Amino acid sequence: MTLRSLRIYREESLLKDLPAEERYQERLAKIKPLLDELFAWLETVPVSGKGNLSKAVNYALHKKPYLYTFLEDGNVPIDNNRAENAIRPFAVGRKNWLFSNIANGAKCSAALYSIAATAQANGLDAERYLTDLFSQPAGTILLPFVL
Repeated sequence: MTLRSLRIYREESLLKDLPAEERYQERLAKIKPLLDELFAWLETVPVSGKGNLSKAVNYALHKKPYLYTFLEDGNVPIDNNRAENAIRPFAVGRKNWLFSNIANGAKCSAALYSIAATAQANGLDAERYLTDLFSQPAGTILLPFVL
């Protein structure tokens, strides 16, 4: 991570408690110039070959339009870290399910994990939520954000 990108994240952290419309305005005023500066610098970095630096610079330049998306709306997060952190245990668990010899078993595992992750994302104790859910009659809908 470069000092330029650290400055972008530092500025974003100062905006976290603002309402979305205000965050949008502040991002345009404070963060967009930093992002423009970062990409101007990336365009001057002399890279060639297939090394990691070359891959990183070319990837960033290729994804530039998408990396500006969070500037369009104050509700859009600067990154997808929350989503990635939520699915990480599933990706790690995939190794455990590799030898699941029944497709429906793998689908059920994925559905169960999704329900548990949604409960956690809504601040619930996943074990308690699943206990409550499975103690209901079959077909009962008990959404994790309604408890």
